[in-house]
Amino acid sequence: MTYRQENRLSMYLSFKDFHSAYTAITDPLPNYATNTALFVKTILEIQGIAEQQKTSKKGFTDVKNKNRELLVVTAADYARKLGVYAKFANNAVLAQQIRFSKSKIRNAPDTAVRDYAQIVYDRAQAHIIDLEAYGISVNSQTALLRAISDYNAVIGKPGANRTEGGQITRQLENLFKAADTALASMDAAVEIVRLTQPEFYISYKNARKIISTRASSLAVKGSVIDALSSKPIKGASLSFSVDSGNGLAKGAVKSTVSVVKKSAEKGGFKIKSIPSGMYLLLVKKTGYADHMATVAIADGELMKLDIQLSKN
Repeated sequence: MTYRQENRLSMYLSFKDFHSAYTAITDPLPNYATNTALFVKTILEIQGIAEQQKTSKKGFTDVKNKNRELLVVTAADYARKLGVYAKFANNAVLAQQIRFSKSKIRNAPDTAVRDYAQIVYDRAQAHIIDLEAYGISVNSQTALLRAISDYNAVIGKPGANRTEGGQITRQLENLFKAADTALASMDAAVEIVRLTQPEFYISYKNARKIISTRASSLAVKGSVIDALSSKPIKGASLSFSVDSGNGLAKGAVKSTVSVVKKSAEKGGFKIKSIPSGMYLLLVKKTGYADHMATVAIADGELMKLDIQLSKN
């Protein structure tokens, strides 16, 4: 899972525990119980797939590489022994057929490594009666054939697991969408008791908040430039104030300054940490008209702002 999905799942689990204590209030609400059942079922599915996703896929690659190296070493050893036999038997055809080194085998694609091993096995099998003195026997042939079979069985495993990983990723995305859809319906139903159950309503909203667990991530990143020349503006003051009016007309909003930043030499600015919510952004620079905007900050998401200031 991505860190955003991890954060969402943490919220799902804590919210599930929270609202289970308030069924007397929520169950009578239209479709709330149905959506709750869907939500809980989806959480269980997410946890199951997440566990499957976290199962190490590295093991398949390690097994393949181990079997591959065994085949490389064995095939190269066979080629050397067969080369000696071909020399003493004056068999030029055989000498040509098995003329490949360990480095050539090791640098070959996976399927070619298998083919080289099969070649030396087949050539040895044709002369098996004469090869005992050269260190190739019926037993070594059996071991080589088993090594070829074992390697052939795992050649495609890492790629297959990458494909499976992509399918799991898509499954998770769909499950998170399903959970969010169920939550949205529950949120809508809870509005019915906003005035009659104010304490529950506030607690409900708090339980629905996502707390980011990612360290040292950027929340806001942007730049301030001249609207006419597109040149960066250094030293512009950026004030982010909590928008208590949720984006209403600026004159009717009471706000509290939360973060103040100055644009750097090349006009850029960054904010590492700022609570999620709606903010009023006021940008001021001597010689330029003030710039105001409403900005929505979401947990786990980088907000990019490109601000243009016009001269007075």
